[in-house]
Amino acid sequence: MEHQYEDEIEIDLKELLFEFKKKLWLIILAAIAGCGLFGAFSALVLQPQYTSSSMLYVLSKETTLTSLADLQIGSQLTNDYRVVVTSRPVLEEVIDNLQLETDYVGLRGQLSLENPADTRILSISATDSDPQRAKAIVDEVAAVSSQYIADIMEMVPPKIIENGVVPIAPSAPSARRNGM
Repeated sequence: MEHQYEDEIEIDLKELLFEFKKKLWLIILAAIAGCGLFGAFSALVLQPQYTSSSMLYVLSKETTLTSLADLQIGSQLTNDYRVVVTSRPVLEEVIDNLQLETDYVGLRGQLSLENPADTRILSISATDSDPQRAKAIVDEVAAVSSQYIADIMEMVPPKIIENGVVPIAPSAPSARRNGM
């Protein structure tokens, strides 16, 4: 049993902390340099991305809000619309109309959809490296999907309640946030 304990190494925590304290300036300097380099990389190398958003109102003139069932139908329609908006036929028509140099999968990756809680509103956002194109994409997706929904579901098309705007500032990357 004594033989096992002979190979053990004793660590002096005081001495270790003292050595750490002597090199603290070097650790802080390395952290600051790393943050600065990553911030500069974000600002100089990464391409800025711009986001524009549009909103669709799910309920039509044919739907009334007189009962809980009507509210549930509105929620179900919102979920249906989310699928339709990102469907291949809608996005391929948008690509053709805007003559985009991307495919269905690429355009799908540029879009995000949200349904604010307790609403029958569908928010569509498009992100692109060109702010004008981000607005054009989100407006065209809203228009094409509204018409496509009307044709497929044989109902009054959902109303576009807000068109996209040309974003002034990029939504990503944030050199300040990445540097931190």
